[in-house]
Amino acid sequence: MKTNTKDYIKHYKGVMPNKLCDQTIVELQTAEYQQHQFYNAKDNIIRPRSGAQELDITNTEIPSKNKFMDALWPILKKHVDDLDMPWFSGWSGYSRIRFNRYKENRKMALHADHIQSIFDGEKKGIPILSILGVLNNDYEGGEFYLIDDIIDLKKGDVIIFPSNFMYPHKVEPVTKGTRYSYISWVW
Repeated sequence: MKTNTKDYIKHYKGVMPNKLCDQTIVELQTAEYQQHQFYNAKDNIIRPRSGAQELDITNTEIPSKNKFMDALWPILKKHVDDLDMPWFSGWSGYSRIRFNRYKENRKMALHADHIQSIFDGEKKGIPILSILGVLNNDYEGGEFYLIDDIIDLKKGDVIIFPSNFMYPHKVEPVTKGTRYSYISWVW
């Protein structure tokens, strides 16, 4: 068993096709977005943690969404196989992809992905892995921090890490252009 928490973070470089990333951005131009919000268990309120700086998200169905899910499947399978833990041989499911848009001066506040909003009563569980990727490089700023380290994510990269309190992460403000990314959670 691995004892370093960073051993459970895997960065897969250039695994998503550039053409699929480009097509997805084109399709996202007409998507409906809303500002990202966090649930605060202390006061039972859902609100943006970064105020007006919080990113925009969309769950809009676009033609490329299924292609993305199909492309992520082998990466996820490789990740689970590489963990090489006999007691962890699979998962119950994974969420549909949510797309993130960071315009200039937008960011995502520090958080961990122990979320419950992906479960609707029929789907039940807790997120165990976060799968995150970036769709473009033509922006500045927007650095991704995971456990206080900058992870240099490029177009087509995918990073997979545990969805719990030991893996806090954030995205710094974009200073120029628009950053597009996506996320899915495994349970």
